[in-house]
Amino acid sequence: MTKRKQYKWTEEQIEFILSKPDGVSWTKYTDIMNTTFKVKRKPHSVYQKFKNITAEKETIAAEPVLEKEVERPVIKKPKKEYRFARTRRRWTPQEELDVLVFFYSLSVDEARAKWERPYSAIAGRLEKICDMTEPHHETLLMEAAKIVKQKEAMMRKPSRKERRAAKRAAKIAKKQERLAEKIRRLRGE
Repeated sequence: MTKRKQYKWTEEQIEFILSKPDGVSWTKYTDIMNTTFKVKRKPHSVYQKFKNITAEKETIAAEPVLEKEVERPVIKKPKKEYRFARTRRRWTPQEELDVLVFFYSLSVDEARAKWERPYSAIAGRLEKICDMTEPHHETLLMEAAKIVKQKEAMMRKPSRKERRAAKRAAKIAKKQERLAEKIRRLRGE
């Protein structure tokens, strides 16, 4: 395979490209150019050169307009008020424990409101704690696990056996109440 010869663009070739009539296609015009200047250019490269030249001319024509613009006075923008001012504050151990315990039970908006930080900061802190990046994180995880287990035990549904026992106890209590009422009536109270 032979290496293609690289031809530099001359001023004559550039003028020739710019004088292309509208009715002639780029392939025919490239053939005419190749025979006239004894080069071997593809229609695509000729068209790209045409586009580059016209784009350069447009930017050059637009530059003087930019220079004539009057300098405007600099207006200071007011300082941006941050929605969560506490984002940069350190996390206290109590806040970290709260994140571990309540993170999964809160919605995004509730979590933002509770800890007054962006949700990404809260989730990032949770991930750091779970990765145990600091020594006290392990104790935090153990404590949070205990708290979550206690919450689940309080909220869990009683088993079938427990429900039966409760139902039986309620039935006996109701029966005792009726008997006590009957005794009071017999005594005349």
